[in-house]
Amino acid sequence: MRRRVKKDGVTVHAIAGTNVVLLGLDATKKAARGLLGFRIQRYEPATKRGTWLRGGRHFEDVPVAKRAKQDSRHAPIQAFLWGDYTADPDTMYTYTITPMYGAPDALKTGARVTVRIRTESESDNEHAVYFNRGVAGSQAYSSRFGKYRRWYPEARGDRIAWRDYVKPQDAPAQSAWKWLSRGLEEALLHYIARADGPRYSLRAAVYEFNYPPVLQAFVDAVERGVDVKIVHHAKQTRAVQLARSKGETVTVRDAATGKESTLRGLEVVRKQTGDEVCKATEAAMDAIGVRKTQAIEARSEMLIPRTQTQISHNKFIVLLEDGVPIKVWTGSTNFTAGGIFGQSNVGHVVRDEDVAQRYLDYWEALAADPRRKDMQAWNVAQQPDLEGAPQINSITPIFSPRPSVAMLEWYADRLAAAESSVHFTAAFGVSKEIEAKLVKGKRAPNNEGYLRYVMMEGLRDTRTRENKRRIAKCNQNRIAWGETRRKKRGEQGTLEESLTGLNDHVEFLHTKFMLIDPLTDDPITIAGSANFSDPSTTKNDENMLVIRGNTRIADIYLGEFMRMFNHFHRRNIDNARTKESYLAAGDGWIAPYYKAGTQEWNERLLFR
Repeated sequence: MRRRVKKDGVTVHAIAGTNVVLLGLDATKKAARGLLGFRIQRYEPATKRGTWLRGGRHFEDVPVAKRAKQDSRHAPIQAFLWGDYTADPDTMYTYTITPMYGAPDALKTGARVTVRIRTESESDNEHAVYFNRGVAGSQAYSSRFGKYRRWYPEARGDRIAWRDYVKPQDAPAQSAWKWLSRGLEEALLHYIARADGPRYSLRAAVYEFNYPPVLQAFVDAVERGVDVKIVHHAKQTRAVQLARSKGETVTVRDAATGKESTLRGLEVVRKQTGDEVCKATEAAMDAIGVRKTQAIEARSEMLIPRTQTQISHNKFIVLLEDGVPIKVWTGSTNFTAGGIFGQSNVGHVVRDEDVAQRYLDYWEALAADPRRKDMQAWNVAQQPDLEGAPQINSITPIFSPRPSVAMLEWYADRLAAAESSVHFTAAFGVSKEIEAKLVKGKRAPNNEGYLRYVMMEGLRDTRTRENKRRIAKCNQNRIAWGETRRKKRGEQGTLEESLTGLNDHVEFLHTKFMLIDPLTDDPITIAGSANFSDPSTTKNDENMLVIRGNTRIADIYLGEFMRMFNHFHRRNIDNARTKESYLAAGDGWIAPYYKAGTQEWNERLLFR
């Protein structure tokens, strides 16, 4: 939902998702003269509760004891885009935005602007979207659970390093788990529980699959009489050992199993075994028993190995009622503790029988464990590579692997065709097809703002650092990457930030989506399991949704994108500083917002 209100030279554009309300602010040059920032209050008419939003910074001369208690009444928000990230779904709010003038120790209020807006329900008749918190490394997490912070040894190559974590299992009463889930786990378990008897079937395709409550939910469904089948990643690795003696009896140890065998002459021992992801799934499933002996056979036949693929990277579940597919759960969330509670992720339910049928057809093809070449041919036969803009008001599933990178090039072309903004998550770096479009500037239409936001997992690997360096050369690209806030020496009022310890490879950003012109009336949302890479297009089992024209979905995804982007971007800036940053004592902070061509100028015009 979107609302725009203008009064006395100040404009407020409210964009509401489910748990996020973005406030795009603007002021005429007259209204901006002497501006020290904005005071923002949120009021809930239903409960008659008022909340003052905080900016996180303060004026320099504020005593340390008062800093943590200051909200925007005394420490105005010095930005033209701000977000309320503590909203509840399907709730009416009133926001009052007041420009502040005067001096830090003698603030004066300007004319108040009030906007009423209702946040989106997490679910409607067609779509339900659930984002987890995804920001364990935050001041909010530290303030709630930081007292459970501990140091743990980790193996790094040939040495042991100690690293600090705030592990959610250390907090009482499941409080940290619930805060991190933000409803994602609950929605997933509720989706599986929807299959409540023999009339229902569940067809899932999974990659990492070892979170006990989810596995238990599937087994419970089996015991309710639900027909459950799960295609899981089971790529085989070959253990090879050569007996080097000739003409004599030797003992050979299998590298995969550790078992020894007696051989004569020169022989090669080969054994197929599942990779680490497969082993973790099998071990987790072996720990889940059944209560009824009648369910043993169905439980034993529940898992279907997918062996002939690079990565079986899907994360979807089709629900069938009386043999008819009625909806599908998809998104970026692996069924692990790290996927649900650690790194940022989304679960997306589509209640559309045609879309659900497409996913079921795809699942049935995967269940036969075809070779990559055959799966590529099947996928393009079912859905040819897209050309040009998708149909208006459409939902188009795209499945991988595919014979070529044509769909990846299509994503890059959609990015290049954007008229106002792009919002893109690149967890594993940016492919050459997309980077080629990002490095080129574009003239903003009608003298409005134009920006491309790129959010990355981190800068640990060389490829991502090179992506950032090249992309940053174009001033229309605004970049943020995952990291925690590093406290400056002697800094007061800032808490140490720690992660959960639930994730190894991907610690921050795991979502895979691209928003094209989300602030317009004709947005395109592209989201699913694929990382917008060559392997995810041509080698892996993947699924994506291309949704055009749905402003509700665009608003939800945009709010969550900007929540994560602003969180990381603030840390990128703060970590690059050598000392603490304070609020400006005058209106000098507004200068870049009114200088044509700057990122701040573009962002102000884009969201106003």
